[in-house]
Amino acid sequence: MATSETKMRRRLSLEVRPNMSSDDTSLRMLVFGSSSHLQISLTHSVLGPGIFTRDNFNILVTKKSSGVVQEKNITLVNTPNLKENGFPDKILHKELRKAVCFSCPGPHAVLFILDPFHVTPDVLDILKPVIHYFGESILKHTLIVLYHEKELRICLEDEVKKNKTFRELAEKCGQNYIFFNEEKNRTEASQTQALFAKVDGMVLKHGMYSSLEYKEAEKRIKTEERFLRKSGEKKIRHKLKELENEHSGEALAREKTKYEEIVGLECRKMAELIVADKFGFTVRIVDYAAAIGKGAFLGALLGFAVGFDGMVIGAAIGAGIGGILGGAINAGWSFTANSFSDVRKRTV
Repeated sequence: MATSETKMRRRLSLEVRPNMSSDDTSLRMLVFGSSSHLQISLTHSVLGPGIFTRDNFNILVTKKSSGVVQEKNITLVNTPNLKENGFPDKILHKELRKAVCFSCPGPHAVLFILDPFHVTPDVLDILKPVIHYFGESILKHTLIVLYHEKELRICLEDEVKKNKTFRELAEKCGQNYIFFNEEKNRTEASQTQALFAKVDGMVLKHGMYSSLEYKEAEKRIKTEERFLRKSGEKKIRHKLKELENEHSGEALAREKTKYEEIVGLECRKMAELIVADKFGFTVRIVDYAAAIGKGAFLGALLGFAVGFDGMVIGAAIGAGIGGILGGAINAGWSFTANSFSDVRKRTV
C-alpha cells in the first residue's frame, strides 16, 4: 500500500497544470558541479538543448534557465564552476549573490553534479565555499547527482559506494543522491522524472531552502517589481484598452490574462537583474522616471510584442528587454549608495 508521503509525491509530480508559478508546480534548483561539462549536460538533459551554446565549455557567470518540463515550471540556476575557475572572493561572492536573486524566494534543492567514475577527494573542496556562503544548513537541501552518459552492465551504485569520498559526501548530504543516466533519459525521460520526484521528497521533508539573505533579496525584488509595474501603468492600460477593442467575453479575459502574465514575468526578470547587480550594497531607490524622463525606461520595457491568437503584435518580448539589459549590464552598471539613476540613463 502506498504511504501518504508516496501519494503526496505522486500528486506533486503528476496532478499539475502547465504555466503555473505556485510552489507546488515549480522547482527552483541551484546547480554546482565538478565540471562545467557536467553542469551543461544535465541542464540540457532536463530543459533541452539550446540553453548553452557550443562555445559555453566553461561556466564563468551565473546563468538562469527556465522551462516547462513534465507539467512543472523548472528553473535551473547554474553557478560558475568552482573547480575549473579560481575566482577571487569578491567575484565569487558577486556570482553567488546573483544565484540568490535568480533562485528567490529560495531553491527547492541544490544539485551537486558529479562524475561517478571520478569522485576524488578534491570534490569536497567544491562544497567548502558553498557551505561558507550559505551555511551548513544548505547540505540537507543538497542532492548529489551522479551523471553518466551510457547504460552500464555493472551495478554502478555498488561500485560508487566503495568510494570513501563518496560515502563521506553522501553522509554530509543526508544520503540524498541519485544516479542520472543520460542515454536512458533520452529515450523515456525517466531520469528527469526520478530527479523531480527525489527533489519533491526532499521538499516534503525539509521545505525549500531559505535564509535572511534570501528574504532580503526577495523583499528588494518585490519592491523593484512594484516600481517597474507602476512606472509602466500607462503602457499597460493602453495595451489592455487595445485588447478590449479587439476581443470580448471569454476571449478578452483569456488575452488579458496572457498579457498580465507576460508583464509580470518581464517585470520579475528585470527586477531580479537589477537587484542581483546591486545586492549587498546599501542603495536607496529613487524615482527612475524622473531620472530618465516620463516613463521612457518602462515604455521601452513594456512596449514589447506579444503574439496571441487573433492579435498581430510583433515578437519583441525578448528583444526589447534583451537590448536594454544587455547593453546596460555589459557596459558595467554604476551606482552609489544614494542613487543609481545613471543606470536608467543608459537605457534610454
